[in-house]
Amino acid sequence: MELQALQREWRSISGLWSRRRFLQAIGAAGSSTFLARGTAWAQAPEVTLLTWSHFVPTYNPELQKLVAEWASSRKANARVDFLSLPDLMPKLAGEAEAKRGHDIILGYNFVPALYKENLLDLDDVAEDLGKRYGPWSEIGKYLCNLDGHWKAVPWYHQSLIANINVDYWKAIGMSVEDVQKLNWDGLLQKAKDLQKSGHPVALVTAETFDGFGSLCPVLWSMGGKAVDPKGNVVIKSSETKAALEYAKELFPYMTRDMLGWDDSGNNKYMLSGVGSWTPNPPSIWLVSRLQKLPIADKFDHVPMPSGPQGAYRVGDSNSLAIWKFSRNIDLAKDLIKFLMDKPNYDRQIAAAGGYNQSSLRQFQSNPIWKTERQLRYYEPPVEEIRAPMWPAPPNPGSQIAYNLLIVPLMFVKVVTNEMSIPDAMTWAEKQLQRIYAPYRS
Repeated sequence: MELQALQREWRSISGLWSRRRFLQAIGAAGSSTFLARGTAWAQAPEVTLLTWSHFVPTYNPELQKLVAEWASSRKANARVDFLSLPDLMPKLAGEAEAKRGHDIILGYNFVPALYKENLLDLDDVAEDLGKRYGPWSEIGKYLCNLDGHWKAVPWYHQSLIANINVDYWKAIGMSVEDVQKLNWDGLLQKAKDLQKSGHPVALVTAETFDGFGSLCPVLWSMGGKAVDPKGNVVIKSSETKAALEYAKELFPYMTRDMLGWDDSGNNKYMLSGVGSWTPNPPSIWLVSRLQKLPIADKFDHVPMPSGPQGAYRVGDSNSLAIWKFSRNIDLAKDLIKFLMDKPNYDRQIAAAGGYNQSSLRQFQSNPIWKTERQLRYYEPPVEEIRAPMWPAPPNPGSQIAYNLLIVPLMFVKVVTNEMSIPDAMTWAEKQLQRIYAPYRS
């Protein structure tokens, strides 16, 4: 797809990325610039990093400190620009077109695939990190190792685990240990009791990116897939039908205002004290703790329910890539290595309150996931963590299908009775065929 078309795809969905606004209210920066100056800053080269404004408010300042330390030790200048995700994506498109911009960029999910022709091969950096701290996990290799080359270095990912309010489950006779053993059928039965108690579950079924984190685990655990590894659209299947039937049966026992939710909807729902269960990274609990809210002690996390084909969790990936047109390639590589050095990486995990998960095996043993009881099921996960649109090929089509929310919209059309299950699958099939046709080998 042409660059201008890609830009239009991003802009058409920018209004949906509103979790950022939710976290701005509790202190996260939305768009800012940080400049670190080295010892001989007036004559020194400058390395620039473009990234997103992290969902956990304490993370950005720690990243700034690390970049400042690097700049001072290298006698260089460094600039970090923080943007919201909807602002970041058009910015990347503009830099790719102009062949000018930042040295290091954030690769969110399939962004490395979108711009792989414009990105430097980082085989030396990634392979060295893999030897020192690896091996790399599947999600990192899937999104960043393209056509046999590392086009980006996996930085961290955040995954959507089941967030629960312990008190509401206890009131229906379920301990945390009981909840963590639930399969999808078990969740459905308990959802009826929770709905009667006034605290419905929230498997996010809405025109929002959190819909992937809620609905893909259902689809995958039933054996369904949207697109296979060769780019063939396979969404119209008995397995997808089973997932849609499940969502339709569960929907009456969930909160009805969910249909109007954006990506902050389930966060607000749980923090309001009404919600009992929802898939989300641990930011709900982290925000409640940072804000010293009384409800913080009521939150815990358990694995996502399992289905006939296993248990899955969606992970959104953040990687670091370097434009081929960077004027400071060697320094840019050095900054990535510095950020990925274990002592510095551990500082980032701590600053994010354990929200950041690594694709490197050694980093996955950070003690925070043991010392913080609420994170014991977050890392290491018992479910398989997969990127949105998995197992589709990591190409521009996967990012476009993700942008356009085809999978969540298919579920929404069914639960609202806008379409029958066969019609919704046919609609999704046609949309995906149109999107993937230009990239099918």
